[in-house]
Amino acid sequence: MKKLLIVFSVGLFIVACSFDIENIPTLEVGQEFVNSEVRVLVLDTFTVKLSTFRFDSINSSSTERLLVGQYNDQFTGKVRTESYFELTPRDYELPNDAELDSVALILGYDNYFYGDTTLISKIGVHQLEDRVNPDEDFFYNTSRLNFDPEPLASINYRPEPFDEDSLHISIPIEFGRPIFEGIRENEINNDDDLREFFYGFTLQPDANDNTSIIGFSRTQEEGAFTIEASSYLRFFYTTPQEFEDEEDFYDLIIQPSTRGVTGFNHISNTLSEESSLTALTKQEDLLPSIASGDLGYIQSGTGYALRVEFPTIRRLFEIEGTGTILSAELQLKPPTDSYNDSFPIRGNLNVGLVDNNNETILTGLLNDDGNAEEQLIGQQEEFSEVLYEISVGTYIDTKLNETTIVKDALLLFTQQYNNSVDRVILQGEENMDFEATLTLTYAIYEE
Repeated sequence: MKKLLIVFSVGLFIVACSFDIENIPTLEVGQEFVNSEVRVLVLDTFTVKLSTFRFDSINSSSTERLLVGQYNDQFTGKVRTESYFELTPRDYELPNDAELDSVALILGYDNYFYGDTTLISKIGVHQLEDRVNPDEDFFYNTSRLNFDPEPLASINYRPEPFDEDSLHISIPIEFGRPIFEGIRENEINNDDDLREFFYGFTLQPDANDNTSIIGFSRTQEEGAFTIEASSYLRFFYTTPQEFEDEEDFYDLIIQPSTRGVTGFNHISNTLSEESSLTALTKQEDLLPSIASGDLGYIQSGTGYALRVEFPTIRRLFEIEGTGTILSAELQLKPPTDSYNDSFPIRGNLNVGLVDNNNETILTGLLNDDGNAEEQLIGQQEEFSEVLYEISVGTYIDTKLNETTIVKDALLLFTQQYNNSVDRVILQGEENMDFEATLTLTYAIYEE
């Protein structure tokens, strides 16, 4: 099984102008090339081939975000996320006279959302029946654990990821009492003891929800001796005092991923029979944009990514004379009906390389020194539209100088690829509104 385990960072480029091939300029550059007259050609008629593929699985256990929710999407179907996690305390110490008052699961918002947050969502809290312990090194977006189908607790809520700091879910005191008293009486004094009572929770959206997916933070930061948790199972208790009982609390937290695998997100989508994406059953499968409504699909979490090839680029050799590439810019545009306030386009995309089987082979393109170079794609808003651009000069130059043709391609995917469901839809090479375009600036300095 192929797995994508990494996430990459990006930045911004400014969109360049495009020229018609009939209006190619001929310029005297002089000083730039000693004793030479140079013609500079701006070409934008190379074929850009877009194909969607899908990673078999993505590591979803190396993230500090819990994802839960469900919504229906016109492009990628019904998207659903479920969170699974273990809860353990910082220590196993409680006052001998502590009396349990109530129990609550506190989920701290981390400001992430995707979908319509104005609608009421439902979360069911279920007890796990399996330990959070992967057979391999990680859990993946395709992983699941067995759990009690009857929820321990549930809540209907309107998400407020920016206006509130957390969501409070009351847990039955009957569930918490044996755990609390076991720790108090020193019958539970380590994680293995605790697991005999409690493996952890899964957060499940309602099967009928068509609302949003919300991000909750597992932890805020880990210091030298303490962990400031933002999601935790809290036991509220009192201890008797001479004049007035003292109120306090005791927390079970989701340990940070740096301490091992303690949680993961299951991320899936269900497609209609009419969706062209149903053709992608394994990672090697390709869905050309010309077979999918002239669209290319990218989505975090579910595994969709875009393969970009330039099959006619070697026709550059048909131009007489010796030349060099000054720049090469790939321009791509999402259709305006593919994004809005509920389904936003967030910043930039990431770029890498994939081989003929869609295996990731580089996290960035190579510069002239052979080192990985961060490649940047940006967006520019003009007349309320978005246009992406990526500089691919180094990659094109490498393809032109291959002695043996290598069937690799550019890989485009979203940021936060393993802990979000952000998606970007891009128009293909035959779109009437805006074609995917490679614009090449080529200097001929010896004819």
